[in-house]
Amino acid sequence: MSPQLSLLPSEVPGFVRRTVPLEAIQGFADATPSAKLRELLGQLGQLQPIVVAASRPGRYVLIDGRRRRKAIAQLAEEGEWAAPAHLEALVFNGGEPLPREMLGGLSLALHASRSPSPASELDAIEAILNSSTAAGEAATIKEIAAQTGMSVQTVRRRLKLRWLGPALRDAFAAGKITAGVAEAAARLPEVQQQTLACRLGEGGRLTLAIVRDASRQQSAATTAELPGELLRGRALPWQAAARAHLIAALEAIPASPAHEPVARLLAGVVREIELS
Repeated sequence: MSPQLSLLPSEVPGFVRRTVPLEAIQGFADATPSAKLRELLGQLGQLQPIVVAASRPGRYVLIDGRRRRKAIAQLAEEGEWAAPAHLEALVFNGGEPLPREMLGGLSLALHASRSPSPASELDAIEAILNSSTAAGEAATIKEIAAQTGMSVQTVRRRLKLRWLGPALRDAFAAGKITAGVAEAAARLPEVQQQTLACRLGEGGRLTLAIVRDASRQQSAATTAELPGELLRGRALPWQAAARAHLIAALEAIPASPAHEPVARLLAGVVREIELS
């Protein structure tokens, strides 16, 4: 039996349909729902139940439906969803809590039913990370590789795709950009990613050459901001110096779940500097 199959329950678990409080569901923080999905949910409501499993009494982790859950949370925050917010959900195993490994196995089983692609591989990795977080534990890259059957190198590359902005993440999921283009774009700051997304939205194509050119322009701009100004002794805007050092720190942080909180914190600071 493969490592992946050993993670599944020995018997087919039963489903119970329940109305679950929005706040009781975990495992959606990094989801990026599209504007179209938000619009459809706002107009039609929730037509398809999400799939959850109990992580502990009264708390649930998402198995399928992360973008729908995140979109409804956003609508609720904006007062466009009935309060208190609840979701229709199919609950595994009658709501009895399941071990972390089994939660990951169930997530993989659902994602395995979809056509294999880099996007579905990323979804499977995120499902494992979410189930681990809900259980209060952290999955390592080696554990993810063992559960998915991917190589450690592939897992590292897919994890870097989590840095894609919402628009490019949607384009990647829809197959509009290749994994290589997505990996290169994920290294760029948010402003450059938005520029690329606008190009794509206007009917243009995104190739690896275009993204690499954007990366070279960004590197040239950073170099122009720092060394020349420093060597000539001119006053350097604090934003330019801070941003350049933070980007260098981000590139040096290993791509692993254990380091992700620090990386996300630094990325948030970079975005705030870019807006200042």
